[in-house]
Amino acid sequence: MRCIEQDSLNRRRSIYGLSGVLPVSENCFIETIESCLLHCPTPFNIQSARVVILLGKKHLLLWQKIREELLGIITDKQVTAVKKKIDAFARAYGTILFFEDRNSLMRLKKQFPQYAKNMRLWTQQANGMLQYMIWQTLSENEVGASLQHYNELIDKAVIKMFNLPKTWELVAQMPFGSIETEPTEKNFLPLDERLRILR
Repeated sequence: MRCIEQDSLNRRRSIYGLSGVLPVSENCFIETIESCLLHCPTPFNIQSARVVILLGKKHLLLWQKIREELLGIITDKQVTAVKKKIDAFARAYGTILFFEDRNSLMRLKKQFPQYAKNMRLWTQQANGMLQYMIWQTLSENEVGASLQHYNELIDKAVIKMFNLPKTWELVAQMPFGSIETEPTEKNFLPLDERLRILR
């Protein structure tokens, strides 16, 4: 009996050293995101995830805003490190923004009131699956990416800057581009602390 192929799963990593080059065509990249959106499973087929792809000036505008907001709340000792980190994300080719549509969630709660208390958790899990699906697919095509969470700090600004519906709730940001610097070796906790097999 053959084993399940998992090399591509093991290669997916958080890539912070990105360049402003895309190793695939923009059209192919967009088609990939569209395919993931269509085929990612969602609770009751709600399809509540929303995605925005920021390219060029819009991508730079996002990271300029994040930089500005962070510099307003950090200490002087943190400035150099924060600037370096945000500038690295700005050097990427673009950014994928992940959202959840609150209107979709409210409709689902009304349709299935017996499950209402769990709906938000389930839709967040589905959004996480979409993020991973996209991340894994990009990795398989040699596009580097990492997942960032500057939520609350930039939520209102993002909706306003990009003229998005107010019912969209920002979940995560994924800068992407060609891999300029390989990630460092990853450390793992012992599997016997994380996995139990019961027969």
